[in-house]
Amino acid sequence: MLHRQRGLSLIGTLIIAILIIGAIIMAMRMVPVYNEYFAVKRALGAIASSSDSQSPEAIRSAFNRKAMVEDISTVKGEDLTIAKDNGRYVIEAQWERRIDLVANVSLVFTFQTTSAGGGGDS
Repeated sequence: MLHRQRGLSLIGTLIIAILIIGAIIMAMRMVPVYNEYFAVKRALGAIASSSDSQSPEAIRSAFNRKAMVEDISTVKGEDLTIAKDNGRYVIEAQWERRIDLVANVSLVFTFQTTSAGGGGDS
């Protein structure tokens, strides 16, 4: 009586290992991008609720100070969109971050956040 063998072959195991390693590498490249997004979001929220938000120039200056502490390099104070709504400043930031993976293959992240509580990423 012949029994058929079951299980993964060496080639199948190598292909699965390559896919898992590729996913781990992509995740390791994505974590710093999202860490910076959340740092920008925290900074905008802190500035909007503090007494530093007296004028657009003061807001930009406060953001630049927080950016140095939080290691935010993608967004600068000059990139902020500041508008007044009901006597309160609403601060918004939009930016794009490109991460090279292999050769000419890249990941592109587009972020938008605001101090008014709304905002998100895509």
